[in-house]
Amino acid sequence: MQIYTAQTYELPAAVQEQVSALLDSERRARVRNIRSAKERARSIFAGLLLRHAFLQAGHTVSEWEAAELGKGRFGKPYIDGYPDFHFGLSHSGNWAACAVDSKPVGIDIQEMKPWKMTLAKRFYHEREYNRLLALEGVDQDRQTEEFYSMWTAKESAVKLSGRGIGAGISRYVTVGDYQYIYDADGGQAIPMRRYAMLKGYMLCVCSRTAVFPDVPEQINFEYCGSENIIK
Repeated sequence: MQIYTAQTYELPAAVQEQVSALLDSERRARVRNIRSAKERARSIFAGLLLRHAFLQAGHTVSEWEAAELGKGRFGKPYIDGYPDFHFGLSHSGNWAACAVDSKPVGIDIQEMKPWKMTLAKRFYHEREYNRLLALEGVDQDRQTEEFYSMWTAKESAVKLSGRGIGAGISRYVTVGDYQYIYDADGGQAIPMRRYAMLKGYMLCVCSRTAVFPDVPEQINFEYCGSENIIK
């Protein structure tokens, strides 16, 4: 497995058109319909990470340009003709993230904004809610980290399944050490890993291979003057 992250930023309109040409055709069309400049930038950088991951996996630029994305039964995207290349994308705030593996993978990154216990009460398992409650008024920073650890773990699990958040995150229950997340409906434990290396953000990945890198690789996509520099 490989995990890539990139800091996002808004691009000048002319540069945006040039960079968008590097994306897959589906994302190019999606980007054109996004009104929010920040959301558009996040989508572009997520697409650039996917391209980078595809090339790093040993595929060529020509293969990327000819690649077509398909969708599974529940809408989980895949690159047609590459059965051993599975990917997941996520973005939040000023960061985008991509995970690739030889088997299905799910990833979620969240900016750790203010939150309320009522949200945890509604969506989290009783054991998870009690873990958060035990930190109430004791360690606010750790409580926030725990809340987002649970949330990103659940989101990465539903993304792994391909069903998305609409299938319900309450069926997935985290354990205290975050080594796996339990699918109560499916009766199975899903290997996972959480990463808190980006200040103010939490990132979680779920994978069938259970082989996780120690630290995600940060990729710099830089624009300088009239040239686009993609590193």
